Amino acid sequence: MRSVCLALSLVVCAFAFAACGDDDVDERVRCATCGMVVPEDSGWRAGGESLAFDAPKCLFRRIHREGSVEGAWVIEYYSQERAPAAELFYVIGSDLESPMGRDLVPVRGREAAERLREDHHGEAVLSFDEVSAEIVEALFAPRA
Repeated sequence: MRSVCLALSLVVCAFAFAACGDDDVDERVRCATCGMVVPEDSGWRAGGESLAFDAPKCLFRRIHREGSVEGAWVIEYYSQERAPAAELFYVIGSDLESPMGRDLVPVRGREAAERLREDHHGEAVLSFDEVSAEIVEALFAPRA
């Protein structure tokens, strides 16, 4: 009986190890800024021509550190559709959080962004060009 239990345990372990193969790890897309996995169905993801980011603030950090991200895009909050990052407005200080915590919430149109700011207790609405390196770094800082 003991040998049967041992054999069954070995078989179960073999299947468990096979299911956890390295192939899955190598194929996961990771954020170009922080290294977190970027789920392809996340409403917070962002990207560029050959880069992926798990959150808008990671995209902006890369832009401020590298100078630009070719073809930068984000997921617009309301439509959940991919849009050019430079065409949207960004709400900061709201009660909405990305997988990275406090973040910039991308919204199409200033009026919609102002509505989101009011509905979610945001601090300000910024255009793409108004999102400074200082604002982005403050989003990465631990809360006081």
